Amino acid sequence: MKRRILASVLLLTLLLTLSACGENGDTESGGEVITAEQTVEGWIPTRIPFPDWLTRAVGWETAGDTIYLSGLTREDSLIAASYDTLTGEWRRINFTVDDAYHPQLGNLSHAGHSLWGLLEEGPSREDLNKGIWREDYGYYVLHIDLDSGESTAVRIPFEGEGGSEGEGRRFFSGILGLGDEYALLGAMDRFYVIDSNADIISEPVLPTNGSLFRFRVNDTVYLWTEEGYAPFDRETLQFGTPLKIDGLGDASSSNGHFLRKWQRSLYEADPVSGEGELLFRWMDVALSFSDTQGHSCLENSLGDVYYPDGEQWLPNRGLICAKRGQVPLKRSLRLGCFGYTGGEMYAEAQANGALPYSATMELLDTIVRFNNTDPEYRIEVVPITYANDQERDRALIELATRSDLDLLDTSMLPDNALDSGLLADMLPMIDADETISREDFIETLLQLMTRNGGLYEYTDKFTLLTMTTHPELFPGRQNWTAENIEALMDAHPEMDPLWHSYDRELITTLFCWAATAEFLDHDTKSCSFDSPVFVHWLELMKAFPDGGQYSEEAKLMNICYDLAFNAGHQEKYMMKGEYVVAGFPETQGTGSYFLKLSSSPNKWRGTMGENTRIGILSASKDQPGAWRFVRTLMEGAEEVSLMDGIPVFKKSFERALVAQISDDFDERFQISYMTEENAEELRRQVYGTTKLVDTDEGLLDILREEINRYYSGRLSAEEAAQAIQSRAGIYVAEQFG
Repeated sequence: MKRRILASVLLLTLLLTLSACGENGDTESGGEVITAEQTVEGWIPTRIPFPDWLTRAVGWETAGDTIYLSGLTREDSLIAASYDTLTGEWRRINFTVDDAYHPQLGNLSHAGHSLWGLLEEGPSREDLNKGIWREDYGYYVLHIDLDSGESTAVRIPFEGEGGSEGEGRRFFSGILGLGDEYALLGAMDRFYVIDSNADIISEPVLPTNGSLFRFRVNDTVYLWTEEGYAPFDRETLQFGTPLKIDGLGDASSSNGHFLRKWQRSLYEADPVSGEGELLFRWMDVALSFSDTQGHSCLENSLGDVYYPDGEQWLPNRGLICAKRGQVPLKRSLRLGCFGYTGGEMYAEAQANGALPYSATMELLDTIVRFNNTDPEYRIEVVPITYANDQERDRALIELATRSDLDLLDTSMLPDNALDSGLLADMLPMIDADETISREDFIETLLQLMTRNGGLYEYTDKFTLLTMTTHPELFPGRQNWTAENIEALMDAHPEMDPLWHSYDRELITTLFCWAATAEFLDHDTKSCSFDSPVFVHWLELMKAFPDGGQYSEEAKLMNICYDLAFNAGHQEKYMMKGEYVVAGFPETQGTGSYFLKLSSSPNKWRGTMGENTRIGILSASKDQPGAWRFVRTLMEGAEEVSLMDGIPVFKKSFERALVAQISDDFDERFQISYMTEENAEELRRQVYGTTKLVDTDEGLLDILREEINRYYSGRLSAEEAAQAIQSRAGIYVAEQFG
């Protein structure tokens, strides 16, 4: 199970070595003597904001030195736009679609003096909220005369491809302008030459895909075929000899070059061998990690490279322009990242150009932002690979003698995997820093990360494990007991106590997590599982039903293991209305517990976000530089989603909370998504919770084994609690003493 999780994470997040470092990573931090005046040739990225009338862009097309986009205005009306990369001028291209129902425009194609588009009807957000799905959604062909500005949008009167005749909806997938009068319309493996009235001129048989994937070099268009991208003559509809080069597509050039996208880099490629000059690594020219995702790009005739902002679907984004220039020569900080190299999934990832390490999106984004903002340092990633647990343990032992690393990404390691003394205490670094202080963090989370008086490993965010119920049924924290919860279940047999998927195994896991926070004291290295409260918990766990039937009806309560994600709409969905955070019964304070988010190789956590955990090596030759990188992670990105977790940095949490508050309304259940009141309730939980779940698998296995003996009737609740206390006490003394 552990290996499968590691391999899955690797496939999703493996990326190549970052920043403008040497090809072989042969520069050690701390050994460089670099003056402020030293520069090296590189690429300088700048963001080109959208004009005021364009808020979101989806489609991407290039012709000559011009970029064409489809998007939305501030009033959510469809629009097209062009950007001349030579003059820096934007042009607004209006068009009308009078009778189309909620159309979306993604496919654009330029030919001659015309812009062609494929519009698709679909449900609005209001329709989706009400569960409405029409059967008559269709497609429209858009034609815009760029000289006169005149436009037409005609509903396609025939069916595309998608199944047997008469069976369900049939789809169109792409459009390619052939000139001012005609366009090629794709539908899976069927093609139609049409005019601007959507009349069929011919139905050619072509060795390409209906999506019409393409790029261009100067005026020549290359279309995807199974044999490779091939030049396509728009007049004769004939293909030339396919190119045998991987990584082509969606990267066009007006400078006569073939551009190859490979291993998160852009190359000027030889059309025969595919080899060529490295232009840049995407991570070097990005302004945030999201900017590295799309890789659609245009090299204009001046040799400048333009590509869309990776989060262009968000409001007020734009384009990125990368130009050659002199960039500061920076000192390298070496960041060790672990990677699992065993199994077939790794082999597949290697075949696709991935390198053997894993990293969270937050860490990668921090690397990009740090490398583009810090005036002195850059991050160089050093993979630490292993194919099995034995190799990983050996790598951990070897870390104690390595002197070539400054930072260590510990996100993939089990908790408490590193020996004391390997990592430096960051609390003195916080205290000596003029830009941040301990008061900038959520106080209890900073305390919970502190071990033996120091902060040796920083965790960027957490979630909350708790229980919720209906406000009108909640008797208050003092009366929220296991006995009263069972009485509520008896008094409301018409309501399912929990969501249908909460079987006994899951309920046990969640209560075991809570028990490690409630009855284990890391400071005194002791536990109190023989507490009467824990006995009551055991009895309550046994009283819960072992799963249930699916039902849309309101639940009596919910054991919520990801309140960061659930706060607001998700909990209201469970209750079919407002909710109150009740916490676990018969406990002090909020009754809620901080929980680290999912991160491999830990077993299932069920959370939406992932943790980034990082430390500074005690042996680092440049701890001040390493601290600057960790501080960048602590301060967080400007745009933070609360649904990914509760940031430890207080300003980031408050910023994420404000962004989450919405006036959106779910008409199905007559509830708003998150209100000011919901936000204030979450604040109370975050600032009032003081305990942290310990997901040590050895300890959890002890709890599960004895609890299962209790379920089977071999032990009473009191006997099970005593057995857990005896075994856990020895384990805690051995592991944490």
